[in-house]
Amino acid sequence: MYLGIDQHARQLTISLRDENGDVIQARQVSTQPEKVQAFFTALTRDCAARGESFIAVVEVCGFNDWLLKLLQDYRCHRVILIQPEERKKQKTDRRDASSLSELLWVNRARFLAGKPVRGLRQVEIGSTSDQEDRRLTTLRQEASQARAQIINNIKHLL
Repeated sequence: MYLGIDQHARQLTISLRDENGDVIQARQVSTQPEKVQAFFTALTRDCAARGESFIAVVEVCGFNDWLLKLLQDYRCHRVILIQPEERKKQKTDRRDASSLSELLWVNRARFLAGKPVRGLRQVEIGSTSDQEDRRLTTLRQEASQARAQIINNIKHLL
C-alpha cells in the first residue's frame, strides 16, 4: 500500500493506493490523537489482513516529528520525507496528497531499493539525538536573537 500524506496543523489529507495504483481511500483525518490513532490502527489492521505493509511519503515541514514517529510506531515499512516542490498556483490538499501517493506508486521500486528519484529531493530522517541537537541549536539561536533585540531596545531608550 502506498500512502501520500499532506499534513497541516488541524488535519492530514491522505491518499492511499493499492499495488495496482488505484486510489482505495482519499480523505481527511483530524490531527486529534484519538482520530489519527484510529486511522492508523485501521490501516495497520487492513494491511495485516492482506499480508501487506505500507510505505508513506510526507513533505518535510517544521512540525511533523510526531507524525514520523507515529508512522514508525504503526509499522510503516518505509517513511519517505521529501522536500516540497515550488508553490503551485492552484493548490489543494486533496491534489497534493494524491500527487504524493502517485509519485510514491510510480517510483515504488526505486524508493524500496533506496535509490534516488530524479528531480526529487529526499530528506534523511535524523536520529533522535540529531533531532534534539537541532532543536537545541534553534532554541539557542532564537534566545540569542531575543537577547540582541532587548539590548537594542534598551540602548534606544537610553
